[in-house]
Amino acid sequence: MTDEQPQSQPQPPYDHARWAFDVNRGDAHRAHDGNAEFHTYVNKAAMDGANLALRTLIIINGGAAVAVLTFLGGVASKTQIDFAKVGVVAGTLQWFAWGVALGVLAMVLAYFTNYSMAAIAGKRSLHYEHPFVRDTGASAFWVKLNLLFHAIAIAAALGSLLSFMLGMFATSHAVTHLLAS
Repeated sequence: MTDEQPQSQPQPPYDHARWAFDVNRGDAHRAHDGNAEFHTYVNKAAMDGANLALRTLIIINGGAAVAVLTFLGGVASKTQIDFAKVGVVAGTLQWFAWGVALGVLAMVLAYFTNYSMAAIAGKRSLHYEHPFVRDTGASAFWVKLNLLFHAIAIAAALGSLLSFMLGMFATSHAVTHLLAS
């Protein structure tokens, strides 16, 4: 028996190989669908979170401007007040106005970011051979535009938050000097 050649495993019949291929393909489709479903869920959650953050930036900047105006209305009714110092407090409103403007700009850019994502999908070409979805020159252009809109939207949102912070510090400083006199 030591001189015998090892026997090779017999190949499974064609039907068995076809069945195994179909099982694997079905498992792959389920895994792909699960991944696509997860991606869709996470992408929607990210868009909802960004939308909420941008709305919040607009609200806090607008609310701060209203609060400063209300404070100035109360101060202006006093008989002994230095209106030059009130003007300094009123000047801090510009920070909140910029914050609102940048928040709105970020929302517009977020819309264009989402629009360009749809354009990317719409400009890709569909095929019946692998790869089934292929990028085109037009879809590549929309990818670049999408990245640009996304980056500027993030910068505008951060600018809105920075404007709020600078406005709060400037208002605090101006009110402190107003009340000290």
